[in-house]
Amino acid sequence: MFGRALGTTAAIITGLLSLVVFARVLTWAMDTQSYNTWGALFMVPIVIALNGVLIAAAARKANEAWFTRILILGFALKLVGISARYVVAYYLYGGRADAQAYNFYAIDHYLDWRAGNVWWEAEAGKIGTLNMELITTALYVVIGPSVITAFFVFGSLAFWGVYLLYRAFRVALPQGDHRRYAILLFFLPTVLYWPSSIGKESWLLLFVGVTAYGVARYFNHALVKGVGLILLGVAGTALIRPHVTVLMVSALFVAQIVRPTTKRSTSILTKAAGVFVMGVAAVVLVTASAQFLGIDDLSAQAVSDRIDEAGGQTAQGGSAFTPVPLESPFGIPAAIITLLYRPFFWEARSGPMLVQSIEGMILLALTIAAWPRLKSLPTLLRRNPWLVFAVVYTLAFVVAFSGFSNFGILARQRVLMLPFFLVLLALPKPLPKEKKITRDATRRELVGANYW
Repeated sequence: MFGRALGTTAAIITGLLSLVVFARVLTWAMDTQSYNTWGALFMVPIVIALNGVLIAAAARKANEAWFTRILILGFALKLVGISARYVVAYYLYGGRADAQAYNFYAIDHYLDWRAGNVWWEAEAGKIGTLNMELITTALYVVIGPSVITAFFVFGSLAFWGVYLLYRAFRVALPQGDHRRYAILLFFLPTVLYWPSSIGKESWLLLFVGVTAYGVARYFNHALVKGVGLILLGVAGTALIRPHVTVLMVSALFVAQIVRPTTKRSTSILTKAAGVFVMGVAAVVLVTASAQFLGIDDLSAQAVSDRIDEAGGQTAQGGSAFTPVPLESPFGIPAAIITLLYRPFFWEARSGPMLVQSIEGMILLALTIAAWPRLKSLPTLLRRNPWLVFAVVYTLAFVVAFSGFSNFGILARQRVLMLPFFLVLLALPKPLPKEKKITRDATRRELVGANYW
């Protein structure tokens, strides 16, 4: 009893001393530093606390001790990734980053927005960038002009996108290797680092997660909730990159076409209605995406030329390389290898590229080790439409971004695809031969009993 009282007294004293130190540091910062710094001292703990509340709720929902540990550690590592992203952007690169452009725009407009004078000027061909600037401005209306705080807010959005991707996997593949998928998803350096700043990747990862979770619920017969989440996710991604939205809706369209029909749950009529609605949505989104990209002709040749042009614009800087064209017989395999595993060790010309190459080699090793799991993929694809959605989206993403020829840009882009590829590395473990033989024998007995 005495020890417990002593511990409580020590905790109270420590807490009071911490508050005194924090108040002193905050006062010093307000006198000597900009709002970017002293505002962050006040706002970042609030952002972390809000995330803590959400993590506690997610942990209670899962009710699994191992996942709670992964969730907490994953968020702690995400905070490290956010800090690293800020240091690289503003100390190593001197603010030469997309985040700085969004920051400057928001600083110029947030006071007008607070006064009720909401305005902006649209610029042709840069709708995604403009929407990102408007989102940042709306955030600054609430938190003030602190880019440090904004990094933590956007990084948190990406973290919860990852969580929703994990939830989608749990719903869609209850027999999958959940622990392996959670470890790969929450601890992958690419996911921890790139979507951790003011930027499109952080926003998109959140809504890609919303879409994936909505698709999982939709195929799990939660029609209203699933469709609602899909619409929300599609709207969120379309604001920034409609072509990514097209890839996701197209993958959903294919998954709906091959979705198995059953008497109890999915009738042919229901399936046909879903195919029609998703087909119309895909056509609308393709048209909107063409306008977004400035393509007047929707022919295959015109789209191919636009992709080649985009790829040519990325072929600059120390991270540039020469991609294999899709017209080559080796185009698709080379694009898959590039998007997933490159740069190789001998292609790394800087520290970040070296880290990227190490991650690629680890993914390659995990892919080879997962071959026994991958052998069951054809069977699973016939039964699981969400898995079809994940595979088709992954392949479509590889084809769409195969013309990009800069490892640095690809590292940022593929963060929106890697979570779906990781699904393949966490497929259900194959049954041992003894269990398989027993299961087959039981099935034969049941078939014989039903026959007689």
